[in-house]
Order: sequence, then C-alpha cells, then structure tokens
Amino acid sequence: MAPRVTVLMAVHNGEPFVSETLRSVIDQTFSDFELVVVDDASTDRTVEIVEGFDDPRVRVLRNEHNVGQVPSLNRGLREAVGEYVARIDADDVCLPERLAQQVELLDAQPNVCLVGAWMQAIDERGRRLARLEKTLADRVDFIYHTLIMRVYVAHPAAMYRREPVLALGGYDETTGPSEDKDLWRKLLLEGCDARIVPEILVLYRLHDEQLSQVRANYQRSIDGASQDRFLDQLAPSAPVTQVRQLLAGDAGAWKHDAGTMLVGVELVLDGARTRLSLDDAESARLRERVLVRLLGVASVRPWTGTARAVARYAIGNLPPEGRGTARRKRLAALATAPALSAGRRVVRQAAALAPAGARRAPWARRLYGKAIGTE
Repeated sequence: MAPRVTVLMAVHNGEPFVSETLRSVIDQTFSDFELVVVDDASTDRTVEIVEGFDDPRVRVLRNEHNVGQVPSLNRGLREAVGEYVARIDADDVCLPERLAQQVELLDAQPNVCLVGAWMQAIDERGRRLARLEKTLADRVDFIYHTLIMRVYVAHPAAMYRREPVLALGGYDETTGPSEDKDLWRKLLLEGCDARIVPEILVLYRLHDEQLSQVRANYQRSIDGASQDRFLDQLAPSAPVTQVRQLLAGDAGAWKHDAGTMLVGVELVLDGARTRLSLDDAESARLRERVLVRLLGVASVRPWTGTARAVARYAIGNLPPEGRGTARRKRLAALATAPALSAGRRVVRQAAALAPAGARRAPWARRLYGKAIGTE
C-alpha cells in the first residue's frame, strides 16, 4: 500500500545539515510516509549521509548533472506516490508533530489543498531567532493575502495534495526562486483553499546568502511577473502591473495615475468574484479588506496627490460605519508621516552600512531584512 505522505527534499551539497534534517523526518510521530531525496549532483558527502540512514522509507534519486532545485523538485513530484506532499529543505528541521498535524487538517477539510505551519527561525548554529507566525482564517483571507502579495505558506513548511499540483504540471521551472508562490497562486485560481497550522512545526534555518541584495532583487522581479500573470487571469483588461504595485505597497505605484490604478482594482475585485466563485458576503468582505489596505498604503506617503486620491477612494467606498475610523487614521498618517519617513531613511542607511558580521546578529538580521525588503 502506498504511503499517505511523500516528504520531498531537493538537495545540492547539503552535508552540514542534511543528517539533522533527515533525522527530524524519520522521528515523526506520523509514520506512514516516504522520504524522497533528490540529490542534485552533490560533490560532498550528501549522498553518503542520506544512504547511511537504514530506513526503507528513504529513497534517493540522483541527478547526473546539476539542474537546479526546481527541476529536482519536479523530478521528485513525478516519482512521489503519497496522496500528500510535504516539502522540507536540507537545512531545516521538522518538529515531531509536523506531519501528523498537517495530515489531520487536510483530512478534515477536503476543500483545503495547501497547508502551512508556523516556523521558528534559527541561525547556522541552531540559535533561535524570530518566530514566523501568520494565519489564514478562511478562503477570503487566503485570497486577500494573495492579492496583496503576502504569501504566508512558507515552502519548507508546506504540505499539499499531490494530484492538483500534478494537474498543473508541477512547479514552473522558469519561476525559481519564487516557484512556491507561483504555484500557490495557480492553486487558488483552480479553486483550492489554504490554511496554516497555528503551531511551530518547522525550524527554518537562515544563512547569510539569504541577505544578498542581488538575489533579493531577482526574486522580487520573478515574483512580480508571477503576480502579474495571476492578476491577468482575474482581470485581463486591468493594468495588472500598476494594480500589483498599488496593492503590494510598492514604491513604483506612486509614478502611476491614481485613477487608472483604482479602475484596475475594481476590475480585479470583479474578476475575483467571478473567477473564484465568491458569494455576496465573501465578495463584500474581500472588497472591504482591500479598501482598508489601500488606506494603509496611502498613509505611507499621504502628502502626495496619488495617495490623496487613493485615500479618498478608499474612505468613500467603505461601509458608512467604517468611514469615521478611516478618516481619523488618515489624519494621523498626515501628522506622523514626516517623522516616519525620516526614520525609514535612517534605517535603510544604517542597514546598507552595516558590516556583514553585524548582520549576523539576530536583531540586525531582522532589521536588515526589513530594510532591503526581503522580509
């Protein structure tokens, strides 16, 4: 009988941490799984370490040549036999109840095909840093956060139903290193829902290379193109790049005409209602959350003409009972904007000047990540 879960790992030269990662999977309280390790032509002891685990549930697939993580993941997906696929990277750690809790959620909610978990960030030596704790309460929550480019299901903590992903062709190999976000958007378009188990189930290891500005810029570019394709599926006639920048709070939005962007937002909301089969209550909830989001985006640069137009639109379209609070927030933003703008400028300058060694400190790492936009 096939195992319920395939734990999928793609690894290239993972010698420093792969043993700890594999042990954390093997020691799961849920035991009905296979562990498929796709070795992407490692030149260190990775394969030797993996094959040293005397457990019939561990399968090693070896690439002749280094092809990259995403093609390796797709190879593993094609070989997987589990109903559910749980992702893990070769330097992260599953806590003992991870598989059990995620399987329980997927079993209980057939409409959910993607589930994440809270994560504890750790450094190279296993020292605990920040906790990553986000929730998805319902389908409207999932749609809203996807629209504003907050993709809360982290890839190393994700479990999903295998068949819907295979039906989409697996991961798009042109979208790495944002292949997970691209896939979650496609699943949403196919009617899938997502949830997050509200417990720490994965230890997520941070490395210095994750702070690379070059890599961060490239990932943002790939992710932005994926989001544009997603929005285009909802509203083909909308100026999707402009809408994406506005909803995400991207600085690029301020160079566009507010009226054009806001018409685009309306088109996207109408398209979401139709394409995602939202009922009246769901559509109203989504619309209100987007309006509140726009008010928040406008508060970043409240003195500009574009921000004033966006704020007027948001306040004017909110339900009457919410407009008073919205106006007060708008006035508060106008009052505090100069100080906040100066503060953000100081943080960016300090982060850019910080030496690499200082960035390894937990607080500095988080500050630096926020400043350059990688968190």
